[in-house]
Amino acid sequence: MNESTPERHRRDPIELLAESFLDETVEFVKLIPFIGKLVPVLALVVMSRPALMAVAAIAAASSAFLANNGIPPVKDSLLGLICLWLAIASVHIFNDFCDADVDHINRRTQLRPIVLGLVKQKTALTVSMILFILSLIAAFFINLICLLLLAAAIILMFAYSAKLQRTQIGFLPPALAAFLIPQSAFAAYNPTRVFCDLPLVIGLAAFFFCVVAYWSRSLSDMEADRARRFGAISDRYWARKSALSILLSFIICLLFLLYLHRLAVLSVSYLLVTAIGGGLLLGFLLWFVFRPNFRNALILYFSSLLFISIVSLVVIAEKALPTLTEIWHRFLVN
Repeated sequence: MNESTPERHRRDPIELLAESFLDETVEFVKLIPFIGKLVPVLALVVMSRPALMAVAAIAAASSAFLANNGIPPVKDSLLGLICLWLAIASVHIFNDFCDADVDHINRRTQLRPIVLGLVKQKTALTVSMILFILSLIAAFFINLICLLLLAAAIILMFAYSAKLQRTQIGFLPPALAAFLIPQSAFAAYNPTRVFCDLPLVIGLAAFFFCVVAYWSRSLSDMEADRARRFGAISDRYWARKSALSILLSFIICLLFLLYLHRLAVLSVSYLLVTAIGGGLLLGFLLWFVFRPNFRNALILYFSSLLFISIVSLVVIAEKALPTLTEIWHRFLVN
């Protein structure tokens, strides 16, 4: 339904700009031959959360580089990446399947494919199970420990989506899964040391980081949680107490990340990036304690993902640098 000009002027100009951009993009996409027949497939890709898959892949890759103390084998890395992406896509599609009847309540999820009727719930469930099985098959060809850790992480996330997100301990399954995923990535290259101090510190940092991400996202979903009468932490103990919990969790996560500098023998560059980035995010968190609203919760959520991605990329770059430098010197000599 078309809006009158006065009604448009009362809306957020950023929303209007986004709609204008999307209108142009949609018209361009319509020109692509057979695009209409690919809509369900593209919708499933959207449901898999490509941006979150990229963040998870970068974080897992940093664990792999630490396990190898350098660049991991390319063949194994490709298999591990496929395995991780299949698992994450399966989890996210299953989450949309479980929340399909309530996603229309929350403004953050009102445009998800199942809500819009682009994908049927039955199709989403079937695809999710197929991707789950394929991820386990891929993990089987890596090693048994990797398979077991990944399977445990996926099952925890399935349990979260199906039931546990409706409880006061809803934050635990995603956090435990976040602990297990870097362990699984570490086990793919160094299974004998998977329960040693280095992978445990990586896993614990991931655990508390996931608590930060989970609670900040939960605060942005409070309207839907109230409508569903979930016993979520953000709803039961109010936003400010959730913000304090997020602050404490991030401080613990940051301490583990700083300790990783010493444990993994990382450079001053890693220490500076982690300390400065963590300090900036910590400053925003202190502000967030006094302003725990929808807008700030979303800012915190995306800022925390950006922070962990940058830290992980610094680890990857640092561990890859000696090998890349050696290859470059050999190239110059030849």
